[in-house]
Amino acid sequence: MSRDQILANLRTSLNANRPWLLGEAARMPHEPPPFVLPAQDDLVGQFVAEIAKLEGKAYRVADAAEALAIIDRLIEETQATSVIGWDLDQIGLAGLPELLAARGIKPAAADVRGEGRKARLQELEPIPICLSGVELAIAESGSLLLRHGPGKPRLASLLAPCHIAVVFRRQLVRGLGEALALLAQRYGDEIFGPTSNLTFITGPSRTADIEMTLSLGIHGPPQIHVIVVEE
Repeated sequence: MSRDQILANLRTSLNANRPWLLGEAARMPHEPPPFVLPAQDDLVGQFVAEIAKLEGKAYRVADAAEALAIIDRLIEETQATSVIGWDLDQIGLAGLPELLAARGIKPAAADVRGEGRKARLQELEPIPICLSGVELAIAESGSLLLRHGPGKPRLASLLAPCHIAVVFRRQLVRGLGEALALLAQRYGDEIFGPTSNLTFITGPSRTADIEMTLSLGIHGPPQIHVIVVEE
């Protein structure tokens, strides 16, 4: 059967079922539920547990000093001499600029637009660590929600093999529906004003082939470290 024949059959089927499909679409609710799992007494604990199930690493810390100690250790372990990431003021972790400066690390610019894009990507490719903040974090699924824009480049959470994300307790929500409602409340029609997308990150990049062999890191960082600051 030719391509044109296949498409013609699909059009015929859709046209025949269109009234029923429109009726079903109108009948169904269009608002996502704020959450789907039973309530947990400890939202941070739920978030940390979900990340662990996904083979990510989560750290529950009391303050910025403990968070900085973890970042310092990860820099040492990866032998990083450079990092790629969000502008440090967009992450909002007190003491982070001083930590990087003490180690002689200057964050690399993630701007890869224009004619030199390929060469710039090749320059950035060896950098082992990405540092980012988040817009929100979803406890039920252990997901990070990143809203990109000025100072918060999308590339930063995709290129380096080790992604370190800083989450503050106030950024945690219970479920996806709650997160979407909060975004709509904050930004309204301007949600995509400075950016073309939102990124949801749920654990390290995972890809399975037809034989269900699981590989980490094919389409993104194979390591994700999430530091939850409770102050």
